[in-house]
Amino acid sequence: MIQPLILLAVLLVGSLLHAAEPNVRFLAERVPKELGSVSMFAEEARSEPFSLPTNHLSQAQPAPGRRFVLRPEGKEMTVAKVALPEDGKSFIVLLLPSRKAGYETVVIRDDAPNFRPGDVYVHNNASKTVLGYVGSTKFTIAPAQGKSIRPEGARDEGFYDVGFGVREKAGDRALSKTRWPVEEQIRSYVFFFMNPETQRVDFRAVDEFVAPEKPGA
Repeated sequence: MIQPLILLAVLLVGSLLHAAEPNVRFLAERVPKELGSVSMFAEEARSEPFSLPTNHLSQAQPAPGRRFVLRPEGKEMTVAKVALPEDGKSFIVLLLPSRKAGYETVVIRDDAPNFRPGDVYVHNNASKTVLGYVGSTKFTIAPAQGKSIRPEGARDEGFYDVGFGVREKAGDRALSKTRWPVEEQIRSYVFFFMNPETQRVDFRAVDEFVAPEKPGA
């Protein structure tokens, strides 16, 4: 009778440890064609290989630990190091091309109460200060910095006026002026970066649908 009890205890402990593993999703600013699939590694643990998306967030999957690295399939090189905060069970990892090699990482707590549907996370991976507005909400972000903003000031027609620019020595230069529809269940991620072809500041936006919370959840 003792052996079945021991087996049950081992299974319960394993189940609890698995449940405690944080979930992660990935979004890359851009991905080199030669990179291929990557896997998460933490000591002896590793994930199944997966592709890094650039136009949407990846599917959520358990991290092998609070600290892990990303390695291309079949290679020993490390392209990113990730350190998840101790608080939180669900995270978004933004992968930003490093000026040296591989990626710098920005970890966003997906289950944080101050990162809600409708918010916009803006990160400046360019070498110049960027600025802009979403509705009446304005922002100015220095290089290598990022922040989450809460758009306000939507027009009665159901959209925000949106403008992005870059701070040059000669003055602020506009990059884009457009309109975004008000979408209560959409979160957006805006990357500013140095375009490798034009060598000028450029940007790219990615939207994420956030499912409404179930009543009583």
